Amino acid sequence: MKELYLHRAVEVQPCFNRDVLRDLSDRATTARLELEAWAEGENIHFDAARPVDRAVTVQPFGADEEDLDLQILQSATAGNLQTLREWTAKLQSSPDARERATRTFLAAINEFSDDVLAVLLESGLVDIYAEDDINERNCLHEAAISGRGFVFKSGLVAGVDISRSDVYGRLPLHYACIHGRVEMVKDLLAAGPHTVDAMDHDNFTPLIHSIVKGQLACAEQLLHNNARIDPASESDHIPLNLACQHGSLPIVEMLLERRAQLLPDAEGLYPQHMVARASQSPQLLMMLKQHGADLNQKDKLYQWTPLFHAASEGCVDCLRALLELGVDADVVDEKGLAAMYYAAWEGHLECMLLLWSHRNNSHPPQKPFDILNGLRLQEAGHLSGSHMEDATTTLESTEIVDGIPDLSLPPPIIPLRRYGHNFLDKKVFIQILFDTGNSGSIIFDQAGRHPAARLTISSKLSDLIPRTIMLPIQEDSRLISFQVDNLETFAVDFEIFPTFGSKVIAKTVALPTVFRAEISSTGSCCLPLFDPRLRSIGQLRFGFQVIKPYHGDPLEITHFATYWKATSAIDSEHNGLVTGSSLSGDHVQLFVQLTRDRIPVVYPCFTILHHGIELPICHLTYSQFQVIGVEKGVNRLDLFQHLQTRAVDDLAQAHRMLASSFLSLKEVLQHLPIGVNVNLSILYPSAAEEQALNMVSLADVNSFADAILTVVFDHARVSRDQNPEFMRSVVFTSYNPNICVALNWKQPNYPVLLCNDLGQIRDLTRGVGSLPHIDSSGRASMSIKESARIAQSNNFMGLICRSSLLNVVPALVETIKELGLVLVADTSDEVEPSGYKEALGAANAMGVAEWAYRMPDGVNGAMKANGILRFNDMIDM
Repeated sequence: MKELYLHRAVEVQPCFNRDVLRDLSDRATTARLELEAWAEGENIHFDAARPVDRAVTVQPFGADEEDLDLQILQSATAGNLQTLREWTAKLQSSPDARERATRTFLAAINEFSDDVLAVLLESGLVDIYAEDDINERNCLHEAAISGRGFVFKSGLVAGVDISRSDVYGRLPLHYACIHGRVEMVKDLLAAGPHTVDAMDHDNFTPLIHSIVKGQLACAEQLLHNNARIDPASESDHIPLNLACQHGSLPIVEMLLERRAQLLPDAEGLYPQHMVARASQSPQLLMMLKQHGADLNQKDKLYQWTPLFHAASEGCVDCLRALLELGVDADVVDEKGLAAMYYAAWEGHLECMLLLWSHRNNSHPPQKPFDILNGLRLQEAGHLSGSHMEDATTTLESTEIVDGIPDLSLPPPIIPLRRYGHNFLDKKVFIQILFDTGNSGSIIFDQAGRHPAARLTISSKLSDLIPRTIMLPIQEDSRLISFQVDNLETFAVDFEIFPTFGSKVIAKTVALPTVFRAEISSTGSCCLPLFDPRLRSIGQLRFGFQVIKPYHGDPLEITHFATYWKATSAIDSEHNGLVTGSSLSGDHVQLFVQLTRDRIPVVYPCFTILHHGIELPICHLTYSQFQVIGVEKGVNRLDLFQHLQTRAVDDLAQAHRMLASSFLSLKEVLQHLPIGVNVNLSILYPSAAEEQALNMVSLADVNSFADAILTVVFDHARVSRDQNPEFMRSVVFTSYNPNICVALNWKQPNYPVLLCNDLGQIRDLTRGVGSLPHIDSSGRASMSIKESARIAQSNNFMGLICRSSLLNVVPALVETIKELGLVLVADTSDEVEPSGYKEALGAANAMGVAEWAYRMPDGVNGAMKANGILRFNDMIDM
């Protein structure tokens, strides 16, 4: 509700006719393009027919005369000043001599030498007080912009008004500060000290411009002339806050020496928040503290202290400085969440470790208040008496806010059960991923040329709806997906328009060859941006993934039941806590990858050591893989017999034996008893791992997934023919999001879980802990936010996260589950009971409490070190 109110409160309601604004924008864009073309020598015919109500009276002048004026200036620049003097002498007799000379002088300030300008002034024809008809700038404005000291001195001596503003409301002093003209700033302040605090149309004073542009010397001159350092109204910018945001240490020091007030800006952020959020120098924090800043000050938006901003933005230096200065590391915001939560959510491991080493270990972390259903406590049984009393008081105080009772409805009694997930039958799935921020996917050659624009993404295919993204691209709009029938005809048009307007600013196209995925199913692309005159004005970059439908015969849904999960829907998108699923019992882990001839085999590492040489598995054929197994003493008959007789009773032993069995996936499924459920952990390297290991024979994602699914589907059909009453439960897991996306979109029968290695105990304890019984390749970390986004947008069953991370940040459990995702705790790095006390003692010495080793509350299952994936029995309400 608060976010909705704030969004509406600051939303600028239109006070104009949208059609009129669009027409004006189109006219401005067209005029700019025509002027650029005309400036480059093209023969442009301007449309003189304009509506009467929009016409501007301009004194006509001959095109031939203007060309002659330009030629005279160019010849004078080449050193022929005599020609210019002769031209000015002839111009004396012209009826429009004064206008032509003045117009020529103003145009020449930026480009021509002082000698040329001096000749024009000596002619006596130049009106030095004149202003440009369009931008309303006089010679002082132009001199401050271009740095022409001669013209500037001439204007001051002649008494040109220094307080005249141009079309942007800026005085010459504003431009002198923007461009760092220190001597001009001195002269302007001496001539007109009353202009020191003049504001332009953006409410920027000269001091604000100096701070934003990093012009230290100009700011110093302004402060020496008593420039205002505190805002006069709520709409004014605060110099100290902007200086902290831009990291200008000397300017901050000067402002604090003049006792600048520590005030919140329009967003409710104080200077110390600006430093932490903008990842600036930690020296600024120390300086602010010395001048009375409270580093535990909460902002007025989300009740965040500077610690939260540093943790969320991943600013390690600021975070370390704050902790060393003694800030409260256990403080929570209005949602009951600590800074550790946001560091984990954004994936900033080093920030997590710093916060972890400084947190109060006297009690386990408190559970947060529920974010989505109003403020209420979690399970009271997990809270101690004193903590429960504090929480109850908070609950009672938040039942009625501003006299408005909580009107949220309880979740429905009957949960929503979903069978399987969306999958590709005949269509091809294409994802386009953009980078966010100002320096993200769209870069113009002239920075800041188009600050407000929108990107339209469309295709010639009639059944695809165009998408529009506002620039700069934000986190919630960086992913675009399409489902198409044929890649051979699929091309994407990217067009950039003004925010209001229909005239194209820039355009490019991604041809079908980009998305054919003949070599790799994923990749990146960089396309040039062309303006309407086909000039390159920038570039557009994006990543993409192409998922093709399964190439074989999929399992018929009518004959093979899909998995299901039940959720208590709590919002319009049907997200909610998972209350039940078809997943139950134990699943033995099988590490699966492909050989060079596309045979799925069971082996835990990307490479195998053979006669002192590390050989990638994807470089070996299946027969070569078997030969190496025989050389290492593998007895296939004994393995098959053990699987058939003992695997059901000892899954951990089966996991260890299969990891070094050198068997194919088909053979393992064939000889493993049907009552043994399997967790197929797919080993697919990241781009960095692929390059580091030189895996040149690696199959692309689509071929890789198809080969594995073919074996699983064939096994399912054979098993059904042999025993229609019982089917083996199969779960796909992987640390590689691309292979997870492919496996999930190609079939609806089996669930997919994305693994994340962020926050393992060995990180938190600096090496204390253990490894899984079978060490495997491919483990990878990403932010919890990114993994949750991938899982939710691609309809995964859920996530597998480190139990140590979930214990340290228990709020993550409910956040993930409220997205409708199953959550499994990976406990594979925890110590065995025999070594528990020794490891725990070392862990406590490192500042890790005993509860870091406990099973997190609320998870749906556990991945153990012995290779057993166990799902909890959940009650389907």
